[in-house]
Amino acid sequence: MYYLDSEKSIIEDFQSVEEETICLLNENEEVIQMLESIHNQDKWKLWTESAGKSDPPPDFYSDAYKYMMEVMRVDDHSHKNKKGKIVNPANSHIREIEREILQSGLMESFPNAKLMINASTDLPTDEDHNYEYYYKNFVRVLEHHKERIGLYRRNHPNYKMIFFVMDESSAYIQAKRVNNKHERKVGEIELGQPHFYFADKRFIKAFEDSDIDYLIWYAPFKLINSLIGKLDLPKVCVFDVKKFNFQCKEYIAKCMISAEV
Repeated sequence: MYYLDSEKSIIEDFQSVEEETICLLNENEEVIQMLESIHNQDKWKLWTESAGKSDPPPDFYSDAYKYMMEVMRVDDHSHKNKKGKIVNPANSHIREIEREILQSGLMESFPNAKLMINASTDLPTDEDHNYEYYYKNFVRVLEHHKERIGLYRRNHPNYKMIFFVMDESSAYIQAKRVNNKHERKVGEIELGQPHFYFADKRFIKAFEDSDIDYLIWYAPFKLINSLIGKLDLPKVCVFDVKKFNFQCKEYIAKCMISAEV
């Protein structure tokens, strides 16, 4: 199984992230305690997995901490085709490679290994990594899970609700030029501002007035190489949603391009 298909594997991957790469948008004792209960492997033992098809949602809960958590994935590939169906060329390609690997019997020799696939779709950059796809997918996924919060709270009354977003998108920049689908080449320099995803007003609106208590936004693939070296964006951003008071930024959608070539 591709490791991101498992909620448990996503959390295990998150637990390997160094604390220096975690950004607390509201730094208070409650947020720190909540984060440590998940990030710390020993404290995580007090959580119960409930992610099976027959299990009551959400995906995890802790009677000790009085938290419950739903894990979800977003990316910048998924979009509606002309028939209105959600398609994801990158995931489709990953599935093809996954089938080939499993059919080869290679994984049988490594029963404890995680299957990690970095597949190229060979699509133009704007079709492979697209800011509008990213934004609409983020909103669509969060809205789907927000609609189920009532059920989550009925299953675990008086527990704090955590949304854990596994963000598989690339980093973006707001270019000086309007995105005219110019296909960049490796090594080509693009002038612009980095996209601070955690401060993008459009994205924040998707959850700021919701009945979510905490949101953990895990985005490990956002890499930007600049003329002065690699720009380190936070791999994890943590929000105390009901106490959130942060100055957000509006980006020009038509100027947003992926930092990945």
